[in-house]
Amino acid sequence: MTFDISSLGIQESTVIHLTHPATDEKLYADKEQKKAITITVASTSSREYRSAVAAMHNRNLKREKTKVKVTAETQKEEGIELLTAVCLGSENLVYNGSPVKTESDFRALLGDDKMSWVKSQIDTALGDVELFIA
Repeated sequence: MTFDISSLGIQESTVIHLTHPATDEKLYADKEQKKAITITVASTSSREYRSAVAAMHNRNLKREKTKVKVTAETQKEEGIELLTAVCLGSENLVYNGSPVKTESDFRALLGDDKMSWVKSQIDTALGDVELFIA
């Protein structure tokens, strides 16, 4: 018998269930805990991720050519852009009174320093290959 390694191929995306930043308890939008607060995240092997990384590299190459210095603020923005690109959607996620659905919604959420824990959970999920194996 042989083992086909392709059965361990990374999925294009996964759903992450957000957890409370202090207690690590899973977050729900209702008291019955039936409406999980989730974000669908594209994997590092997805087209979305690869395109965002390529765009980031191209911007960096252009900066090098024009001798523009990369600042901490620039690096922060690049990180937000990358994470925004891999956020494909959400369920039951509301930020400042509005559902988070669009690219600009995710950019606003991930750009809010007070919500850095959300950014951290997405970043952690991207690095966890287990989450993307079927």
